[in-house]
Amino acid sequence: MLNWENIDAVIFDMDGTLVDSMIYWHKLPENWFRQHGLTVPEDLDQLLAASDLWQAAEVFSQKFVPDEPAEQIFTLLQQQMDKHYANDIPLLPGVRDLLLALRQAGKKMCIATMTDRPQVETVLHTHRLENFFDFLLTTPEIGAGKNQPAIFQQACQLFAVPPNRVAVFEDSQTAAKTVLRLGMPLVFLPATGFDSSELQALAAEHRASLTLLSGYADLPLPPNQ
Repeated sequence: MLNWENIDAVIFDMDGTLVDSMIYWHKLPENWFRQHGLTVPEDLDQLLAASDLWQAAEVFSQKFVPDEPAEQIFTLLQQQMDKHYANDIPLLPGVRDLLLALRQAGKKMCIATMTDRPQVETVLHTHRLENFFDFLLTTPEIGAGKNQPAIFQQACQLFAVPPNRVAVFEDSQTAAKTVLRLGMPLVFLPATGFDSSELQALAAEHRASLTLLSGYADLPLPPNQ
């Protein structure tokens, strides 16, 4: 279990980690195909693996509707998700209590996400979280996905905190592997039935703390300063 005494800063993923949005992300590309009268590809998940919204729009334009610019597709998908973030998507249970406790304990916090900044800002405004985070980082702005270490390394640099004292909260196995290879403490929220053996082996190899959570109720809150 994560030891808060060894943690000075926290990096939060957003989708599936702070907000319960993954069902909307899963439905977004499927709905786009249906709106265009196209059959949803059986390999859609593999086709979009580790893709952010812009990369997905490029795939759709190049492979399925060459006469529709990626910019147009991206704008449409972004607008649809923005509506969901503003109206439909709740915080995960326990998130607000955790953020309050971290702030009271004097821990630095940021968001590092594959979601574009306007949608992140919508989430923060909708749930009144603007004052909790020191900064926001997005993979589209960084220019590298979470299968690469850049976004986590930049967060540590901005915190001015060593990676082994920066905890990362994630629900993506791809991101989790990157975090553990950096030797960073990981709090992972797996899907039901997830096999954690690979992450356990990586944590042991890189001497990184690994905490598996079914929900935030299982995580002790940090003590106040």
